[in-house]
Amino acid sequence: MGRKSKKQIEEETTAIESFLSNQHYKKANTLINSKGRSTLLVQKLFAVSIAKAELNHDDNTLEANIYGTDLKKIFGVKGGSFYEHIKAAIEPAKSKPSILDWRIIYSNDDTKEIEAINVITDASFKNGVLNVRYNSKITPFLANLQNNYTVLSLAEAVQLNSVYSFRLYEILKAEMDKQRAITKKEGPYYIQYHLTDLKLRLGIIDSQADPAIISALKKGNPDYDAIERQADKLDGAGKLKTFGNFKKFALDKAQKELNETTSIWFDYEPVKAGRGGRVVSIRFKIDVNPRVKSNNNICNQYTPKEKEVSPVEELEYMDQVQDIIDEKVKVSEIRSILKAADYDIERIKNAYEVYTSQSSHVDNFVGWMISAIKNNYTKPSGSFSKAVEGEYVQSSFSYNDMESVLLDNF
Repeated sequence: MGRKSKKQIEEETTAIESFLSNQHYKKANTLINSKGRSTLLVQKLFAVSIAKAELNHDDNTLEANIYGTDLKKIFGVKGGSFYEHIKAAIEPAKSKPSILDWRIIYSNDDTKEIEAINVITDASFKNGVLNVRYNSKITPFLANLQNNYTVLSLAEAVQLNSVYSFRLYEILKAEMDKQRAITKKEGPYYIQYHLTDLKLRLGIIDSQADPAIISALKKGNPDYDAIERQADKLDGAGKLKTFGNFKKFALDKAQKELNETTSIWFDYEPVKAGRGGRVVSIRFKIDVNPRVKSNNNICNQYTPKEKEVSPVEELEYMDQVQDIIDEKVKVSEIRSILKAADYDIERIKNAYEVYTSQSSHVDNFVGWMISAIKNNYTKPSGSFSKAVEGEYVQSSFSYNDMESVLLDNF
């Protein structure tokens, strides 16, 4: 195989940039809020591989194959040493954890039990290709998601320079979108985490470091003070044991990175209690980044008002919808679909084409159509070929919720 031409290199670079600018990865909020320790590289590889993963229906596992050259472009790095870092991340070593050692603790919403699992079962980097296979128990948190999940920007995630920035980006984005979906109001939004809980979420305290910590976390209401004391015995938090260092190297650094480079903005304040005013928790204030709000306001100046139609016109539109949709739907439901599409028949037709192209079961057809119209679902190319893709879509609430909001207007 000969050397690539300048044109080929430029085309590949453009393709990678396009991939990043339009690509998002989805994670169930259960997975985002799990506790576990990993490196920044592992988190980034996880995000990229999610976006490129394909579902094996035979064993219900997700598997991703990514060229090392693509990874270098995605991460914006040069030089052969990057490949050595990838190899080090997937090869088990006594001195530091590998991608295969990545183990998390999470609350199973179905069984209501606390579970601990390894995220990745197999990983290799051969002939310049990274292969990653995920634990089948992880599949429900990554594939064919319909509610209680968050969509994150791959471009924003891969450019973060701290694992704490990366984790806070996912955690706070999930919380912000969840509150926005529930309250139907613009921010700011507030959330408070126990200091030890936050350290566990960020991987500063290793949730798997000691049987006593694992046992404590498996209880419904963990004794975080006991976990902190046990971690202190193991020196589990390292230099971030003191609040001053935790603030400087984790919170402040993440705040600067996220506020300057991502679509979310946050501020925080320590919450003190007890004798001596010990910091016991952190209260976050989260909002859409002002830069994003400004851009949205500019766009909104040119957004047309909701279309007004006469009763006669509405009946004509409803007839057209009935010709497109081969489903049993009520008159009020057709109205809600038309309203979601602002009476644009093409948007309804496109959404229904996506619906008919997927194989996964949909319990609430009308709610699904409303979500597809509002979030511009399109037929995906490549990864998760059985799922659908949307533009900056957050679905931390169900299709039933979406449908009821519109139906309430009739």
